[in-house]
Amino acid sequence: MLRVEKELKDIISAIPPKFRIIILEYAKSIKSRADKGELSDTEYLEKIPGMVDSIIRESKTDRSKYSDKLDW
Repeated sequence: MLRVEKELKDIISAIPPKFRIIILEYAKSIKSRADKGELSDTEYLEKIPGMVDSIIRESKTDRSKYSDKLDW
């Protein structure tokens, strides 16, 4: 865990101070979700039957098969 903490510290120290409030707000949001026992986005998606297979399958699809324009 010390490696992660050091990396976080290094990254934060390299970010200009005016942007650090964004990191603090995001960290508070994550802590709040963790305190409530909420699932991470990944955990939530993994609980949906077939979602992991669908994401893997679509990630292998050639991007040229998709349109640049939205139908909606």
